[in-house]
Amino acid sequence: MAIDYGKTARELVQELGGDENITNVAHCATRLRFILKDETIVDTAKVSKIPGVITTVQAGGQFQVVIGNHVKDAYEQVLKLVSIDEKQAKDTGKKGGIFSRIIDIISSIFAPFLYTLAACGILQGILGIFVAMNAIDTTGGTYQILNFISWTAFTFLPVLIAVTASKKFGVNTFVAVVIACALVSPDYINMVNAGQDVYFLGIKVQLLSYTSSVIPIILSIWIASYVQKFFDKYLPIVVRNLFSPMFTIVIMVPLTLLAFGPIGNTIGGAIGGAYNYLYGLSPIVAGVIVGGLWEVLVIFGVHWGITPVTVGNYANLGYDTFTGLQASAVFSQAGAALGVFLKTKDKDMKGVSLSAAVTGLFGITEPAIYGVNLRLKKPMICGCVAGAVGGGIAGAFNAVSWGYNMPGIATLPAYFKAGHMTQFTGLLISIVVAFVLGIVLTYIVGFDEDVPENAIEEKSGAFSNQAKEETDSASKLTETRIQGQRIEMGSPVKGRTIPLSQVKDEAFASAAMGDGLAILPSEGKIYAPLDGTAEAVFPTGHAVGLVTEAGREILIHIGIDTVQLDGKGFQAHVKQGDRVKKGDLLVEFDPELIRKEGYDPTVIYIITDMDQVTNLEVRTNQNIEALETVMFAEGKEH
Repeated sequence: MAIDYGKTARELVQELGGDENITNVAHCATRLRFILKDETIVDTAKVSKIPGVITTVQAGGQFQVVIGNHVKDAYEQVLKLVSIDEKQAKDTGKKGGIFSRIIDIISSIFAPFLYTLAACGILQGILGIFVAMNAIDTTGGTYQILNFISWTAFTFLPVLIAVTASKKFGVNTFVAVVIACALVSPDYINMVNAGQDVYFLGIKVQLLSYTSSVIPIILSIWIASYVQKFFDKYLPIVVRNLFSPMFTIVIMVPLTLLAFGPIGNTIGGAIGGAYNYLYGLSPIVAGVIVGGLWEVLVIFGVHWGITPVTVGNYANLGYDTFTGLQASAVFSQAGAALGVFLKTKDKDMKGVSLSAAVTGLFGITEPAIYGVNLRLKKPMICGCVAGAVGGGIAGAFNAVSWGYNMPGIATLPAYFKAGHMTQFTGLLISIVVAFVLGIVLTYIVGFDEDVPENAIEEKSGAFSNQAKEETDSASKLTETRIQGQRIEMGSPVKGRTIPLSQVKDEAFASAAMGDGLAILPSEGKIYAPLDGTAEAVFPTGHAVGLVTEAGREILIHIGIDTVQLDGKGFQAHVKQGDRVKKGDLLVEFDPELIRKEGYDPTVIYIITDMDQVTNLEVRTNQNIEALETVMFAEGKEH
C-alpha cells in the first residue's frame, strides 16, 4: 500500500511538538534532520510507529527521522507545515560538544547537493566506459562538452558550498556566492597560472587554486557571518542594504586570499593526508576497518565527517580510495538483509527484509540497518564482518572511485576507468564477496525473531505476558524460570532505572551491544556492582568494562557520546586489570557538567556477552540506591 507522505508529515510534526518546537529541518539521502527547541518532549517510540518512518536517531544536535528513498517527498510535505526561524535554527545548532557541532555543520552544508555531485560522478564513469569501448571520440565536441559538464559541480564546488553555508551561518546568500565566485573567477585563476608575485596592501598573497576546495570557503562564510552582523548592526538603515554587502565582500575576499584560504587548504590537506598516509601503510587493513565499521558510523549519524576527505581526494588526486573501501560495507548489509529474507519464517519480516535488501543494493542502507539487521542484532554483526572481508579485498586491489558517488549498483560506472581494469575488477570482487558473505553468515548464524514492540523489556517468552500486563505499573520486576547459574547484579549508581529501549542512542536502545537497563543518575559515583576484574577502563573515564567472578562481561557506560568530552568531568579510580570488590568506587563524574556541555548523563548498564545468558530479569521505573539489586542474570550451564 502506498504511503501518504502528507499524512506522515502531519503526524510527524505533531509528535515533534508542532511548528513551535521545530526551529529547522533539512534532509539528506534518507533522513529528515530536525533541530528542535526541546527534544525531551518527543516520544521516540510513537515517532517510529508513524507510517513511512523507519526509525529515529538523535545525534549531532539533531533529531533525525529515517525515511528512506521517499525522504524528499516527506520533506516537501513537512515544509508546508512549519515556518523556519533561521536565527533560532542557527542558535539551536550550537548545542552539544565541538564534535557534534562539526558533524552538524558538515551534514547541513553537504546534504542538499550530494545527489548533484553523485550525478556528475556517474557521468564521468559512463564517459570512461564509452572511451574504453572506443564508442566516443575524445577529440570531438560531444565528448568535450559532456566531459566539462561532468566536472562542473566539482570545479565550482565552493559556490555550491557557499549557498548552503550561507543558510547555516546566516549570511546573505548572494554575498556568499560572490565571495565564492571570486575564488574561482577567471581573473584570479589567471593570476595563479601566471606565477608572478601579487601583493594586497603590501602583503604578499599566497596564490592557491580554490576550485574543488571545501574548507577555505566554509571558513570564509563562517567569518563573513560575523562581519555582516557587525555592519548590519552599526550602519544606518538608510545605507545598510547597499554598504553592508559591499563591506562584507571587500573585506572577506582579500582576507580569504591572505589567511582563511591558506589555513583551510592546510587543514584540508592535513586531514586528507593523514587518511591517505594510513591507507598507504596498509590498504588491506584500511579496507578491513572501513568495510567493517562504516555502517556503524551511519548508525550514529557521524559518517558526514568523512565527506571533506573524500571530496578533497577527488580534487587533489583525481580519485578516492575511501569510497572504494566503503562500497563493501553497503553491499554487505544488503546481503545480510537478504539472508534474513531467506531464513525468517515470519511473513511480515520477509516482506520488510526483501525490500530493504533491494534498496540497499542501490546504496540506501538505512532500511536494511534499522528495519532489519540492527533490529535483529546478529545480522548487523554478520554484515559488518562481511563488509570487513570485502573491504580487505578492495584494499588488496587498490580499488578506487574516479567520481564522487554513493556506492550502489547504479553508481558502479564511477569506479571504472580505461587502463585501470584490475582495480575495477577488484572492486567488483569485493562487493560480490561482501554481499554473498552477508547472506551466508546471516543464514548460518541465524537470529532471534523480533519481539513485539509493546512488550516492554521482554527478554524471554517465559515472562512476555507479565511484561505486557505491567507496562503501566510504576514499578516492574520481570520474572523468569530459574535454571542453571543465577547471579544478582546491583546498580552501579544511585538514581532511577529506565528500560534500555528508552535510551537516546540507537546502538544501546536496540540492545545491539548487550542487554540490560539504564539509570538516570542522581549522584556522580559509579560503584562496582559485584566482585570481578576491570578488564577495560577507558582513558576518558566515561566507561568501564568488568568481568564478574561468574564470568559475565559487563559494561558500565556513563552518558551518551560523552567520549567527546575527552575526560572532562570524569575521574577513574581503577585501572585496567585491577581486581574489584562489590562497592568499590570505580569512577566519579559530574552529571551537571555533562548536561551543561550538551550531553545526556544517563548511565548504561548492560551485559555484553548475552550469548552466554539464558534469562535476564530487570527492574525498571524504580528509584534505587547504589548497589541495590536491579538485575538477575542466569548463565548457561557448562
